[in-house]
Amino acid sequence: MTVIILAGGKAKRFGMDKALLNWHGKPLLWRIAERFQEAGFTVIVAGGPLKWAQRLQWMPLHIVADLPAHEGFGPLAGIEAGLLSTSDRLIGVVACDLPFAEPILLSWLSEQIGDADAIVPIVDNKPQPLHAVYARSCLPHLVAQLESEDKSVNGFLKQLKVVHVEEERWQKIADTACLKVHLNDPEDLKRLQILPDTPPTLTAPETLTPVISFVGFSGVGKTALIERVIQRLTTKGYKVGVIKHHHGQADTVGKDTWRYRNSGAAVIALVASDGMTLFLAEENLTAQQALKRLVRQSPVDLVLVEGFKQSPFPKLIVLPHELTPDDAQQMLSQLLAQVGDTSSVIGLIGRVNTTLNLPQFAHDELERLCKFIEQWMRKHPLRHQATS
Repeated sequence: MTVIILAGGKAKRFGMDKALLNWHGKPLLWRIAERFQEAGFTVIVAGGPLKWAQRLQWMPLHIVADLPAHEGFGPLAGIEAGLLSTSDRLIGVVACDLPFAEPILLSWLSEQIGDADAIVPIVDNKPQPLHAVYARSCLPHLVAQLESEDKSVNGFLKQLKVVHVEEERWQKIADTACLKVHLNDPEDLKRLQILPDTPPTLTAPETLTPVISFVGFSGVGKTALIERVIQRLTTKGYKVGVIKHHHGQADTVGKDTWRYRNSGAAVIALVASDGMTLFLAEENLTAQQALKRLVRQSPVDLVLVEGFKQSPFPKLIVLPHELTPDDAQQMLSQLLAQVGDTSSVIGLIGRVNTTLNLPQFAHDELERLCKFIEQWMRKHPLRHQATS
């Protein structure tokens, strides 16, 4: 997902661009951009004329100027320039005078937008359109607004299908400082510099995405089963992400990615004709950490996990196709012992005699299994945003 940081214009009370204010040893713009880049966002800086963009070229950031026809038209011109610089369906917008702008909140908002043109959080009964998420569908309305006499952001919002998120909802996701703290004068800067660079996060985005883990011993058919579930759910309009627990090394000694990683690269992208792979140089991630990084890349309706028996995620235990009743019971007991918290088990793949009151599915009962997964998702309405 791309975030557009609006950084144009000078602040009279500061006598300089707010974007260049010193924030914990670096320009404020640079600090905010780094925070979103570390969270997996693509960052575009916009919001000013060509001369403004040229003054910022020394920063290692993608900076775009207003279109000549709309130069100096304010935030809307910056949003337009940013939208035209990316092909993403959804983009976040953040004003650079928000020192605690929160990637987690934008990720969460993108999951809730549905078919709307924009999703905007509310603070003190007022919409906050400069820490919000917009869909590409808003572009024609944006251009029309720029061509009108009213070039205000609030006027633009009136032309859109907007989801407004009340304060009590988004405050469960991120600290209130991300939207309530602005740098409006030098006293704000002096007072806030003593605070950490980012406020605490209340809830990680992974808790907002339905997750089901398929667990079982090697060779029982987990991968093939997940593959068929993905195909079936995708045809129904769901966007599915996958995490697989790999017990070996993710990289190969001597390969280019290994060399870049050992040179100190924090993230490496392999780009090919059929897609792009991101390699994050982070070792021994937990299932929760892996999920957090996955959903930051792209909002999904459901994440299927292969493995991670001891994770807190809801689990479907997968047994081999054909087992004697005694062998099935023995294998199930072994798996339950490894899972630990048996309350996280929501179903069994494979037939077995057990006192557990759980639904059981044969490996070939794909339609019934997928209906069960859909019903499970519907029982978590706050966590599910269907794409159909």
